[in-house]
Amino acid sequence: MTEARSNRAIADLFLAIADRMEILGEDRFRLLAYRRAGEAIADLPMPLADYRARDALEQIPGIGKTIAEKIGVILDSGTLPLAERLRSEVPDGVLELLRVPELGPSRVARLYRELGIASLEQLRAALEAGQLRGLKGFGAKSEERIRQGLASLAEGERRILLGPALATAELLLAELRAALPDLAHLAYTGSLRRARPTVGDIDLLAAAADTAAVTAAFVALPQVTRILAQGEVKASVLLHSGLRADLLVVAPARWGSALQHFTGSKEHNIHIRRLAQEQGYSFSEQGFARADGTLLECATEEQVYATLGLAYIPPELREDAGEIEAAAAGRLPTLIAPEALLADLHMHSRWSDGRATIAEMAAAAEARGLRYIAITDHSAYLGVTGGLDAARLHEQAAEVAAVNAAWAARGSPFRVLHGVEVDITPDGSLALPDAALAGLDLVIASLHVSLRQPREQVTARLLQAIANPHVDLIAHPTGRILNRRPGADLDMEAVLRAAATHGTILEINSGPERLDLDAGHVRRALELGVDLAINSDAHQPDELAWTRLGVLTARRGWTPAERVVNTWPLERLLARLRS
Repeated sequence: MTEARSNRAIADLFLAIADRMEILGEDRFRLLAYRRAGEAIADLPMPLADYRARDALEQIPGIGKTIAEKIGVILDSGTLPLAERLRSEVPDGVLELLRVPELGPSRVARLYRELGIASLEQLRAALEAGQLRGLKGFGAKSEERIRQGLASLAEGERRILLGPALATAELLLAELRAALPDLAHLAYTGSLRRARPTVGDIDLLAAAADTAAVTAAFVALPQVTRILAQGEVKASVLLHSGLRADLLVVAPARWGSALQHFTGSKEHNIHIRRLAQEQGYSFSEQGFARADGTLLECATEEQVYATLGLAYIPPELREDAGEIEAAAAGRLPTLIAPEALLADLHMHSRWSDGRATIAEMAAAAEARGLRYIAITDHSAYLGVTGGLDAARLHEQAAEVAAVNAAWAARGSPFRVLHGVEVDITPDGSLALPDAALAGLDLVIASLHVSLRQPREQVTARLLQAIANPHVDLIAHPTGRILNRRPGADLDMEAVLRAAATHGTILEINSGPERLDLDAGHVRRALELGVDLAINSDAHQPDELAWTRLGVLTARRGWTPAERVVNTWPLERLLARLRS
């Protein structure tokens, strides 16, 4: 399989088709089909050729008959006539302009058609020459934001979202274990194990006596498209997804010291080495070396920390942000675990932009072990979502009641709460009247528009929503989209303090592209007394699994289960909402 036919290459080709179609103003539904296909392919665990061999292409969510046929053409020929035609109309350099956060398809189209700008360098030159100021919709503020966006692109390669990186790493681990069932230990390490919202590469660690056998099995995995390096204890490969994966194999007796060493942040590990030196050791991935040259090997991470007089520090906390001091003093919190969640309080159905009915979302949630959910479809303010006005919200209440009645008739205590995700408009008001919100079980308010307003203005909008007595929860507070936009320039201290004052719940949105609040704001919110909710923001049943990512983010923010409201029994939550 050549790299031109890898999953990453095909996903990028479909996404480029969608982008070019959008720039050209072509049919929206058609371009969305290509975009969904590209996003689905990018996350696949196995090569597309394997799916075709099993006649399973159309079983991939987002892949229909037409797209499946085009995948076949690419796998056979390495290209697609449609892609070549669109490339002749919209050059590759024009697509690069979409990487600038301030530029969407319509603005890119204007830059290309009216100024002939077809590369990032040409855009920089046009900015310096002041050429953008004559275009409709491009003012001084836009120019400055475009400059900032161009500067951010220089920071490096696009990082991998936590969700896809976890899925890839866990698949590689499963494949290696299947190939080598007697393998002593196997794990992913680095920033992925610390659950940072984005990571660089996939780093794996194994423990085995026969190290060469492990590296040989690794480079032979079906997910590998190219071997970058291979030795007896190390190997590096490029995967069909476009990601790089590195493997290191150590002796089982040194597993704990190696796992600790390759998991902690640079700062955490420096602090650990300093503690070791104070106790007469030097510490490395091999273990603790004494002054006389003898080595204390550590088969477990617990042994590493115990040797230094510390309680075990969970991987998500290893950032040198006070966790070592807390471990020494016995003050580490008991962090929330995924199984603590009893509910999911933010999801969408076909009433707005979801892809399943309320009953289907409820059944999927119950199958995952949840005891209750809240259906929170969008308000009608965002026209693209087909959202709810007051009349449709009232109609939806009848369907929620019918679903609850069906569960009760089966003797199940599972319950669906009726809520809404209401937009915070540019002036700070809510997109639904208070009278429509008053009868709901749960009201979520969200920033979706005008995120680029000045700090004072966008912060005031959020503070106004927090102070509204009908608003129970603020979803994805900053509005960031990882790798695409930074989110609103909020005064987060003021936001967190206002939430504490008004008893407003703040969300850790588990969407892989959001993970918002981030861990730093989570920890500060807890210090101020703010309660949290970990929600999926699911638009279809399989996205309910995203809460795992939210739990990891909560753990990075030192969160115990009792501070997350959807770990509470239903009656306790309802009492909180009523108060």
